[in-house]
Amino acid sequence: MSLRLDTTDMRVFDDVLVKEDYAFGLPSSAKVIVDAGANIGMTSLFYAYKFPSAKIFAVEPELSNFNMLRKNVRAYHNILPIHAALWHSEGRISVSTSPDEAFGHWGFVVSANPGDVSSITIPSLMRDFGLDYIDLLKVNIEGSEKEVFEACQWQDRIGSVVIELHDHFKSGCTDAVNHALRDFSRSASGYLTWYRRESHGAQV
Repeated sequence: MSLRLDTTDMRVFDDVLVKEDYAFGLPSSAKVIVDAGANIGMTSLFYAYKFPSAKIFAVEPELSNFNMLRKNVRAYHNILPIHAALWHSEGRISVSTSPDEAFGHWGFVVSANPGDVSSITIPSLMRDFGLDYIDLLKVNIEGSEKEVFEACQWQDRIGSVVIELHDHFKSGCTDAVNHALRDFSRSASGYLTWYRRESHGAQV
């Protein structure tokens, strides 16, 4: 595992791999996992440990994070790094520093302004990789969840969602996600919110 000095990498390492914040509410099994906002790969590695036979798609738009992600997961053949941003439409978008001071220089947000980063959608990812269903969708995309879930027409193909919501710098995030996933049960633990289908078993 490679970590960068003077970044939030060590804090995220502690939250994800030591404290196992993402263990709450895990489905009992998972064959396909999408890690949107994969950063440098720690959550993908956590999922690879919990579900060694799962295929994990690690989506990260910021280039320095993505390069670290590729390095950290290179020994895991079931993790596929994707240099792109999850968004409500396909195209090209820009990446800028996050307004959330807690993330310092290493937090990034995407915007609709044309840029040099590819944007993908859940339907386009499923189309491109021949996926019928996503058992677990993890989302930490610094406020872009508002646009992604406002345009959501794919929730019937998702088993569980775990998300970090960012209403503190973009209003409407929680409302958009709650509306899109209104037929899912909802629970929270710390900074994470879980949505799951009643029939989709979970470890609590």
